[in-house]
Amino acid sequence: MVADGSLFERIFHARNLKQEDLESSLEDLPDERLLANIDKVAERIREAIYNNESMIIFGHDDPDGITSTYILYEFLNSCGYQRHSYYIPNRNIESHGIQAGFIEHVRNGGYKLVITVDNGISAFDGVEKLNEMGCDVIITDHHLIQPDMLPNAYAILNPLLPASEYPFKALAGVGVALMLIRYLSRVWEHPLDPAAYFWTAIGSLADKVPMIGINRILVRHVLLNLDAVSDQTVQFLLRNYSRVSSPTDVFNFLTYTSRLIANGREEGGQHTALRFILQLSDAKARLFESLEEQKNRWESELNRVFNFLETLSEDFVGNFFVYFDDEGVIPYSLLGTASTFIVNRLGIPTIMLKHHNGSTVCEGRCGEGFNMVEAFTHCKDHLIQFGGHAKAAGFSMQTSSYDSFLECFADYLSANFKAPNEEDVIHYDTECRIEEMSPELWQKLEIMLPWGQKNPEPTLKIRGLKAGDLTGNWSVDNGGLLLSRDQERDCIATWRSANQLRIQRILE
Repeated sequence: MVADGSLFERIFHARNLKQEDLESSLEDLPDERLLANIDKVAERIREAIYNNESMIIFGHDDPDGITSTYILYEFLNSCGYQRHSYYIPNRNIESHGIQAGFIEHVRNGGYKLVITVDNGISAFDGVEKLNEMGCDVIITDHHLIQPDMLPNAYAILNPLLPASEYPFKALAGVGVALMLIRYLSRVWEHPLDPAAYFWTAIGSLADKVPMIGINRILVRHVLLNLDAVSDQTVQFLLRNYSRVSSPTDVFNFLTYTSRLIANGREEGGQHTALRFILQLSDAKARLFESLEEQKNRWESELNRVFNFLETLSEDFVGNFFVYFDDEGVIPYSLLGTASTFIVNRLGIPTIMLKHHNGSTVCEGRCGEGFNMVEAFTHCKDHLIQFGGHAKAAGFSMQTSSYDSFLECFADYLSANFKAPNEEDVIHYDTECRIEEMSPELWQKLEIMLPWGQKNPEPTLKIRGLKAGDLTGNWSVDNGGLLLSRDQERDCIATWRSANQLRIQRILE
């Protein structure tokens, strides 16, 4: 029986939401001074600018790293500083973190200050080698830390530091970079370009940080204030996009942009997406075309990998899933995405491994009830390096350590993870009937945007659904599940836009 109250009220009730809970704005952001070491970081950057020292931003080759690099680089530009550069390592060529290629680049360029964004918290050896060269290192990062194993950097900016009083701990890397330039803007009395919030939204959505708290405020601000962004790259992208006439359209535009700039890895510290964002000349259109072509190839490759994983995981039984890709089926850059696919399909911790750059690399993913970083910490004696988040982490190890690591990981998992029942894998907000779902109601639900981790699109148990109810009115992704045209069936479905449904399960 469908519960009392409107569908809008029932969804809010299911998530313990009140409308006033969703009305926070930039004015409600905490003081950036609560981030440990931010004064020291700001003073070292001011000193570098005042003394005209050469500085380089060391990023990461995913959208979070690209956007982090860009907003810091552009803010320094806006201050009139000209002696800064950037370096984006290519994960297909260089291992994660500060490696020999970047160290040599710093030596040859005579850089006196390195600022890492979206990485660096586990770069112990790299930081030491830069220190030996007389180069200071500032680390800005958001990944989990080991308090007793911090790099010997000049300063570290990370909300997860024990000394940090910043109340929100789940910022993306670009969120940390934004808080830094917001602070510099305030203490230097220098204006902050509104586009910094746009690119922060892109990186935050791409990195799948929880869409609650400060992350929600930052992305929501862009959803409601896109017209305030005069960034030339944003305007270029809007001219090549269909429409942005509602908050859902803006959210989809942000998601599209994050997928676009996920491509573009190059050699020598360059990245096509970052060159595209920075480019002012006619070459911008050519770089855009290149990114679009790479995105299309990537999405085609993704579909091929997903089809393979569907077959691989069919009828799988167990408490965790391990796949060693010794046949080269899964590209290195898609290991994490492949792990996420299995977690979403089976609801159990998943690790994907393959040979890469002379060692074995792994990307691990999990859902609630498990912590990948804690598992890897438990098995650290078998690893070269590791790091990440509770639900998304990775490592490298000697190939000879595979068996011993797997035994250690299995022991840890058996003691620390309970596999969910099948009924627990898919949750739903409330029950409803299809006639309750309308474009007008969706417009009301847009107050809940942005969708993401801890704030997903509404998932509903739809009573008495038949295929005929969807004809002409809905765009449906049924995942191969078949509804009878006339027979009524109950199902679990995600409501993705005003007229789009994704059916997850048909109930008996």
